Amino acid sequence: MRVALVRELGGPEVLVPAEMPDPVAGPGEVVIDVSHVDTIFVETQIRSGAFSDYFPVRPPYVPGGGIAGTVRTLGEGVDAGWAGRRVIASVGFTGGYAEQAATTADHLVPVPDGLGL
Repeated sequence: MRVALVRELGGPEVLVPAEMPDPVAGPGEVVIDVSHVDTIFVETQIRSGAFSDYFPVRPPYVPGGGIAGTVRTLGEGVDAGWAGRRVIASVGFTGGYAEQAATTADHLVPVPDGLGL
């Protein structure tokens, strides 16, 4: 799958396209087909090297903590009702700038029908 990878600290020019293996849902997890990623100011500061005492992020990494998309696969123990649902979710500090992302099912919030992602 394609990702936006931060290979070194710096400005937006350090974001580069890369290929990584597709994520696999472990027990209690789901994989989401990502359609939207939040980009917040603090993410740009982390990428530049600021706040390293507070955020355990070091290059290389895939930025992005909040995503929206459709649940693709379910791990063991996840309610089958999540399959194919449109959701928003937290993936932690990293991993959102990707075609797919894994997260725990307890981080999912369903998006109501009629509401865009």
